[in-house]
Amino acid sequence: MAKLTETEYLKQQKGKLHIAKFLAAINYHDDDLQTTIKIMRKKLLEIQQRESSAVINKPQTVRKIIFKFGGSKTVLHKHDNIEEDSRNASRSETLMCKRQNKSEEGVMDFIKSVGGSEAEFVIEKRLTVSDVTPNQGRLLIPVLQLKNKKGFLTADEETMMENKEDVSVWVFDPDRRKSTLNLAKWRMSKECYVLKTNWNHVVKTNGFKEEMVIRVLSFRVDHQLCFLLDRVA
Repeated sequence: MAKLTETEYLKQQKGKLHIAKFLAAINYHDDDLQTTIKIMRKKLLEIQQRESSAVINKPQTVRKIIFKFGGSKTVLHKHDNIEEDSRNASRSETLMCKRQNKSEEGVMDFIKSVGGSEAEFVIEKRLTVSDVTPNQGRLLIPVLQLKNKKGFLTADEETMMENKEDVSVWVFDPDRRKSTLNLAKWRMSKECYVLKTNWNHVVKTNGFKEEMVIRVLSFRVDHQLCFLLDRVA
């Protein structure tokens, strides 16, 4: 047997030390090689089972890591769910932002096309049964849910509301058809603005149903108060 050089000897001793630490970590105390192989296979299978149970019913990207012992091999599957889910979430968020930006650009283009300005986001609302029931004939816009807390009315319009007078407004539906409605303020259990008079026509024309989500924006054409309705879901 050839004599080991000092460098080879130190490398061999270092390797044995790593092996000893690994065997100690898995609580191995037998010098038999076959027993070592069995124990290591068992430990690897336990790891595989734990990972498999943790990712049940989740889409997975799977890599195979192959460990070879004594001429045979054990396959351990490594799951990259967290990284893959993060990438998918990032892609979905990017697409959602692109769709939202495109939608907002379309809205602003339309408002400009009719000579509008001072656009404000009023509310995003899930329609209730009373919003689409013909005998109610109105859309409730709770004041506390307004996105623009400063409101969208002029001082004169606010005065009219306080005196229980209606304000005539233009309403553009999701297909950009214009209707003339009245805006009022009601004091119920909570203070609400109310779009009424011809609201039933808007509901019927657009097929609005309970649980649909709409977004309402306000803007001005000269001094005329207008509202734009968009379907969200």
